[in-house]
Amino acid sequence: MGQAYPRLVLLALVALLSAGLFPQALGNGKGKVHGGGAVNPLVAGICSRAPFPEVAAFAKRTAQARKHVAVAARTIPPPQAQALRTCDTMYMNTQDAIGAAQRAIAFKDTGTAKIMLQLAVQDFDSCDRPFTHAGVPNPMGKFDKELSQMANNCMTLANMI
Repeated sequence: MGQAYPRLVLLALVALLSAGLFPQALGNGKGKVHGGGAVNPLVAGICSRAPFPEVAAFAKRTAQARKHVAVAARTIPPPQAQALRTCDTMYMNTQDAIGAAQRAIAFKDTGTAKIMLQLAVQDFDSCDRPFTHAGVPNPMGKFDKELSQMANNCMTLANMI
């Protein structure tokens, strides 16, 4: 491992700080992300063991977004529920892209990792589009903004590999 290990630890800390998850990983007891909901304690556990914790956290948050879609779809009118199904499809695509990015990072293939993460950002834009066209608020807007930021953070860190 040599000098690579300290660099990975530094990258992990930067990612956790930028994703707002570092206080949870340290166990500050607050259980909140600034501007977000409660963070599942499993996220901190995954982050502490994963070679690229920022991507693991991104994957977990995307899974949480998919769960939120299912809950939100029960409380909105049918046309908006259809738009939410589009979001669910986009999040499912994002999960595939994250998996591909994780494999690319493991092989130090920065180009592929960056492309996969850019596709994820496009998926979040695609989620927002039907709501924008209908002129109604996107109940997933907060998730989309947060996930886009996490994807951009991951891209920045992937460039450092």
